[in-house]
Amino acid sequence: MLPFRFFNVYGPGQRADHAYAAVIPKWISATLAIQPVTIHGDGTQTRDFTYVGTVCDVLTDALLRRVVDPRPVNLAFGSRSSLLDLVQEIETATGLPARREHVPVRVGDVPHSQADSTRLRDLFPEVATAALREGIPATVGWFRQRPTAP
Repeated sequence: MLPFRFFNVYGPGQRADHAYAAVIPKWISATLAIQPVTIHGDGTQTRDFTYVGTVCDVLTDALLRRVVDPRPVNLAFGSRSSLLDLVQEIETATGLPARREHVPVRVGDVPHSQADSTRLRDLFPEVATAALREGIPATVGWFRQRPTAP
């Protein structure tokens, strides 16, 4: 068995209306519906986003090669994207301006989150991640194909 730690996974199939919905589906849904995207703070905080297709590739490879290790592996690539960059990618992918609504920073929210990907790259040297400019359009496409899309 190989324990994984997931970092900000996003992609097609992720609902925006769930109580624990992540920022990407919430903001895509809001932008498509011409609703404001709520940004806690100034938007310069960063996150290490991981596309769901990459997660599936790594998990499949781990199973097929029977990779085992008792130590956890961060399933992320050590990249950092600001929330402002994320909004811009969503605007590009949707072709719509996002109505940004800045609110106070959430108590306890860390300004920057970035995984150490050393073990992931050692165990899965062939894996490649999708950049936001690739993953966001695929996610927007999924939202637009849903019957409830605006």
